[in-house]
Amino acid sequence: MTLWQEIEDLQKKKAELEFQLRSIEEKEKTLEERARLLEEKLAIQQLEEKLKIKTETVEKLESRINELERKLKPSPTVVAAPEPERQTTPQQNENSYSLRKLFGEN
Repeated sequence: MTLWQEIEDLQKKKAELEFQLRSIEEKEKTLEERARLLEEKLAIQQLEEKLKIKTETVEKLESRINELERKLKPSPTVVAAPEPERQTTPQQNENSYSLRKLFGEN
């Protein structure tokens, strides 16, 4: 083999190796981008799960607070208020008398 042929073979080999290197570098770049994409998706998924858990916790706390506040409020039961002293008017006296007379009471 002549020196020129050997140089030509080496140049071909060099060009082939450079092509393979560029190809593998492109693949590496694509894989890095894909890995970053998947990492972002995973981070989002984890945040969504944390958000869901926190939302459920907040809803449970709100519900608990509402229940406690409801229990603290006085129930709207009828409170027996002292009856005011009755003042009889002449008409009430007449009605009482009429009713007693009607039912035979004195």
